[in-house]
Amino acid sequence: MAWYDLFASFYDLMLDGVYRRHRAQAATALQLVPGMTVVDVGCGTGASFDALVAAVGPTGRVIGIDASAGMLRKAARRAQRNGWDNIELVEIKVDDPEATKQTLRTLGEVDRVLCFLSLSVIEGWAAVLTEWFRRMTPRGRLVIADVHNAKPGLYGRYVQVVSQATLTRKSWEPLEAMASDFELAWQPSSWMLGGQLFIAAGSR
Repeated sequence: MAWYDLFASFYDLMLDGVYRRHRAQAATALQLVPGMTVVDVGCGTGASFDALVAAVGPTGRVIGIDASAGMLRKAARRAQRNGWDNIELVEIKVDDPEATKQTLRTLGEVDRVLCFLSLSVIEGWAAVLTEWFRRMTPRGRLVIADVHNAKPGLYGRYVQVVSQATLTRKSWEPLEAMASDFELAWQPSSWMLGGQLFIAAGSR
C-alpha cells in the first residue's frame, strides 16, 4: 500500500476528469434511494462520494473502505470540506476475506456495494466480491466498474504498473454467476485507461 499512499497525493489531479462520468453512471446503476447504506470498496480519495451522498441523502450512510491510509486521509478531507457527516471511513486489508467478514459484522446492514476500480487491484478479488455480495440485505445490489484488457499492449502494461492493477481479470464473471438480474455494459472510454471500462451490476 506504500505506492497508493504516495499515489493519493496526485490521484485526483491525474484521474478525476477521466472517470467522473463513469462514477456517476456507476452510482446510477446502484439504484440507490434515500436512507440506504452503501459501501464503497476501495474508495480511494472518495471521488465517488459526491454521487453516493447525493443519492442516499442525509438519512443514508456512505461507508468508504480502503487499505491505503494515504487514500483515506484524502477521503476524510474531502468529506470534511463538503460537510458530509454521514460518511464513515474504514481501513482494512481489502484483499483479505476474513478481514472483510469481520468488518461486515461491525457495519450492520448493507444495502448496496460499489467496487470502482478496486477488483483489478485486490489480490483476492473473487473471494472479497463473493463475501460482499452474500452479506448484503435481501435485494441488495452490487456494482463493479473497472477496466478490462484481454491483451494489454505496451501502454496497457504501463497502466498496470502505475495502477498496480491486473487489467486481464474478468471480474464481472462471479457476479454474473450469483446475481438474479445481471447486467454488463461496456462504456466508451479514453485511451488513457489502458483498456475498456465496463459497468456490471447484479442483485441478490
